[in-house]
Amino acid sequence: MKNKRPLMLLLLACCLAQPVFGQVGFGNFDCGQWVSAKTETRKAWLLGYMSGLNAGTNPDGKKMDWLDKVNSAEQIFLFADNYCRANPLRKIESAAIALYLELLNK
Repeated sequence: MKNKRPLMLLLLACCLAQPVFGQVGFGNFDCGQWVSAKTETRKAWLLGYMSGLNAGTNPDGKKMDWLDKVNSAEQIFLFADNYCRANPLRKIESAAIALYLELLNK
């Protein structure tokens, strides 16, 4: 195996041809999909997105910890259910941001 370049290019091409997380990634699924098929992957994406928002900081540099106002993941899913039923064409990240803004104002 003196020349690994062809093998590496083939491996890279195979990896790039496969979708990462299917349709899930960077909020790439809409509310209609959330309501019709709330998969474990989609739930995990939503919780991860919420955790990422929670890890941000205020403009004054203080740590935000608004997720302490939520008692369980089920509350986040219920909020997303209600939001998505009312807004089936929006992206799931819109539901996450709506919850973020609601909790931030409490």
